[in-house]
Amino acid sequence: MITIKYILNEINHHKKILILANFIAIVSILLSIPVPLLIPKLIDEVVLGKEGYITNIIDQYISIGSPEYYILVVLIVTIFLRAISLLLNIIHIRLFTKIAKDVSYKIRKRLLEHLRVVSMSEYDMLGSGSVSSKVITDVDTIDKFIASGVGEIIVEALTIIGVASIIFYLNWQLALVILTLNPLALGFFLRVFKNIAKIKKQENKSIEIFQNSLIESLELYNLIRVQNREEYFLKEIDKKAQEIRDRAYLYGLKSEISLKFAQMLIMYSHDTFRAVGILMVFFGNITIGEMLAIFAYAWVIMKPMDKLMNFTHLYFNAKSSISRLNEILKLNIEPKYELKINPFKNRVSASIRLKDVSFSYDKSVKVLSNISLEIKEGEKVAIVGETGSGKSTLAQILIGLYPISSGEIFYNEVEIKDIGYKTIRENVGFVIQSPLMFNNTLRFNLTLGKNYSDEQIYKALDVAQLNDFVKGLEKGLDTVVGKNGTKLSGGQKQRLSIARVLLDNPKVIIFDESTSSLDNKTEDRLLKALDSYIKDKTIITIAHRKNSIEKADRVINLSEL
Repeated sequence: MITIKYILNEINHHKKILILANFIAIVSILLSIPVPLLIPKLIDEVVLGKEGYITNIIDQYISIGSPEYYILVVLIVTIFLRAISLLLNIIHIRLFTKIAKDVSYKIRKRLLEHLRVVSMSEYDMLGSGSVSSKVITDVDTIDKFIASGVGEIIVEALTIIGVASIIFYLNWQLALVILTLNPLALGFFLRVFKNIAKIKKQENKSIEIFQNSLIESLELYNLIRVQNREEYFLKEIDKKAQEIRDRAYLYGLKSEISLKFAQMLIMYSHDTFRAVGILMVFFGNITIGEMLAIFAYAWVIMKPMDKLMNFTHLYFNAKSSISRLNEILKLNIEPKYELKINPFKNRVSASIRLKDVSFSYDKSVKVLSNISLEIKEGEKVAIVGETGSGKSTLAQILIGLYPISSGEIFYNEVEIKDIGYKTIRENVGFVIQSPLMFNNTLRFNLTLGKNYSDEQIYKALDVAQLNDFVKGLEKGLDTVVGKNGTKLSGGQKQRLSIARVLLDNPKVIIFDESTSSLDNKTEDRLLKALDSYIKDKTIITIAHRKNSIEKADRVINLSEL
């Protein structure tokens, strides 16, 4: 699971950068801390004529004795120190931003690696909007926590220590006033914001629900438009958007009120501090220059206090995001079986045997119950059955998308636990009824990133009865098919899906109603072209059409098993 400790450990892996960043921060602070002291102390020495060390140091190098000269030298030194300090701060920010981006990348990679092996029965319950919201928005929140929170907290903490040391050096009584009142204001903010963070968690949940609903509605917008239900769905999305607005308003209002109230308490402490400082000048305990220097440092310490409050804000937001990211990591993964025996090696096909196989989505209602059947190597089998009998579920079980609840599955008499799902999916092709398409080229939708020659691709297209269609396109294989293949008909998408599987040359092919969108004439040509290709392969056809069933060696009625 992801925790704050885990994030800090990941940050600690960048030791060289951390050491360099912290060294730069220390140097920057050492250069910037003396700056507010220079000009106020110069007032005592130049204007009031008091003995001091600034003019003495300048006189050691060049002795002119002009007040204008002293002021100019101190101004130049002040500008130079501020410029160098700023440059070092920029370098420090850059180094911590690099660390933050690397840690964010590792978190995203970990989430995606988990999604890669998550059980499909669990994954099917997720919404793409929910996942994208977590992987994008919540990881960005952690990124800000690292870069702007963890990265700056070290600098600000060192600044507070440095400023406190200078103020104690100048006057310990005034130092106690400012260093007592400011932490009280910060403590108030911490206590209040801890409760406000719960509202932020609710806001993030509302964003997740909204994003999930929006993406799902957009993906199914064609269906919504056909059913004339745009108004209903958009109203539902609008309700969720209003909920985000209300929660964001509540969070923003309460967090800003608490922040402003804490800042007001800090201002009160500064007002009190300045009043005490004036009294101390009046009674002769400190000089005017020392008072102005202390006032300047009191303002310097304001920035670290604001940063500490901002860190609190980022910390609680990060904790909320971590909790949501762990919802993904808690999803069960599919069983991982290592390859011990490869039953497909040096074979053109495979036999399949199911022994007392049962499956349930929710561990209560069984979709398949104690199914036992055997398919011989190279056999062509049609599986039929009533709606809801589990035909498509059986197909998905055979390629390991859904781990079975009980029983055993064998390929060439080797149990799947000794094969592993990766090897099974490399050798068992699955053509689904409603194939999904990327908004990419025909070539990509056929190869899915694998390397195939144009000759291999066109050969598969020829079998799938798509050769003439693709060659007739202006850009051929480089034609973009649109979102989910919107430029293709249902039948063309099904044939493209068949060609995609044929390219992999699997030993077993499962056709799940994969010609349902084809007219009889096209289906006949396709089945004839497939005959020579699938001659020696084991074929499982889930179908209702007479053409598909008639070509099978045997028909298995799942409802009767």
